[in-house]
Amino acid sequence: MSTTQHSQRGVVQSAAAATEETRRTAAEVEPDAVLELLSDEYARRVLESLCDRPATASALVESMAASRATIYRRLNDLEAAGIVEAAVAVDPDGHHRKRYHLVVDDLQVRFGTDGIEIDRID
Repeated sequence: MSTTQHSQRGVVQSAAAATEETRRTAAEVEPDAVLELLSDEYARRVLESLCDRPATASALVESMAASRATIYRRLNDLEAAGIVEAAVAVDPDGHHRKRYHLVVDDLQVRFGTDGIEIDRID
């Protein structure tokens, strides 16, 4: 099993994804994308939910009374912004689902002569 890692919780993640996670830097956060996401009510609600614990998209849809398309769109945007990542979870029934989790503890916003900068603090 050189290409996957298993945890006691049943989460499977490729070795390449784990390596990529360690390579992430503050420079990868796009200020415009992050600010736009933080201005969106559903994106904020997704982030608030994921602060407590990782969750599947289905669980987020149920807890927020939002459409599946809305939640998946926000998850994709948050993932593209480098704030959320997904890992495949293997349930006891054998089904595979993506479980989303936060990969950022804090964001630092700075206003300067070069514009707005946002740094990830993991």
